[in-house]
Amino acid sequence: MTRRLLILDDDSDFAVSTSRALALEGVECRIAPDGASAFALLEAEPVEVVLIDIRLRHEDGTELAARLHARHPGLVMVIMTAYASVDSAVAALKAGAYDYLRKPFFLDELMGALERCFQLVELRAAKARAERELALMRQIEATSQLAAGLSHDFKNMLAVIRANLAVIAERLPAQDGLKPYAGDALDAAVTAGDLVTRLMGFARQPALSPEPRDLRLPVRTTASMLARTLCAGMRIECDLPDHPLLAPVDAGQIGTALVNLLINARDATEGRGRARIALRHVWRGGDYARLTVEDDGPGFDAGGLDHALEPLFTTKPEGTGLGLSMIQQLALVSGGDFRIGNAEAGGARAVLDLPCLRPGPAPDQGSGENM
Repeated sequence: MTRRLLILDDDSDFAVSTSRALALEGVECRIAPDGASAFALLEAEPVEVVLIDIRLRHEDGTELAARLHARHPGLVMVIMTAYASVDSAVAALKAGAYDYLRKPFFLDELMGALERCFQLVELRAAKARAERELALMRQIEATSQLAAGLSHDFKNMLAVIRANLAVIAERLPAQDGLKPYAGDALDAAVTAGDLVTRLMGFARQPALSPEPRDLRLPVRTTASMLARTLCAGMRIECDLPDHPLLAPVDAGQIGTALVNLLINARDATEGRGRARIALRHVWRGGDYARLTVEDDGPGFDAGGLDHALEPLFTTKPEGTGLGLSMIQQLALVSGGDFRIGNAEAGGARAVLDLPCLRPGPAPDQGSGENM
């Protein structure tokens, strides 16, 4: 996590020297001499913590802190002053300040206060992630119940439709003008059946395999199959580890996840781009298998990225909006993580982390990767 600090002080010497000292501690600092500059900086880029002098040349720091808190409730503010008193401390806390420092102070004293502030920021971020995952799980559960209620009966009806269409198509003479229409209707019924099968798979809770499986096999098999069929016009690169990578996940679920990601890559590149698949062992406070898929398409726009994991959300005219949601469901039920975003070189990037057994070689230290 990048640590960013805004120093709001009209004493430029103090602000510059403090920012240089904090830079050595890994804190990125921005400086604002007054409230107007501070509001402009906060609108331009995200800052988590603000260090405010209580006495500015033409403004009251406590009143400014209250305005900042009203505009940006998530800011963690530390008030500092050379004229400390109980009244000023109480006023600062009422204004929304999280901590209070008296000038002059040593760097370790400042860092102690900032560490508490950044810990609060991290706790808030973790809580927000947990709330988003809980909301997503509720959406998935509701969608699963809906799919389970409809899929079985609909599949039975489709079976009758397909059987009758097959009879009609078989008995129509080749020269009959209706034969192509019967064939099209039969193809549409087959496609609808495939969709129902996907809905039924979405409705079932993923069952973890009690026996760990080598993830290299389903990844290699799926990539090879799609390279010959649905993604025949693309260049698919597959980078697998030399040693087995074992995880208690059903091989079919991994294959389905990779199919969805590769089809998305195909659609994003109009079937003529490149997809890069990598499978690695990484350490994230535990052993994880990381499956990464990148393409060289246009990538996600902001709106698509915000909603891409929501069940039934899709930007494709004929999409179902289930592919990424099914992968997210697999990750959450397995105790893993699924993230999507844009790669540094452009194009979309998807990362699926699943708990695994530790192989022989040391893992990649990839836990700090952000997306």
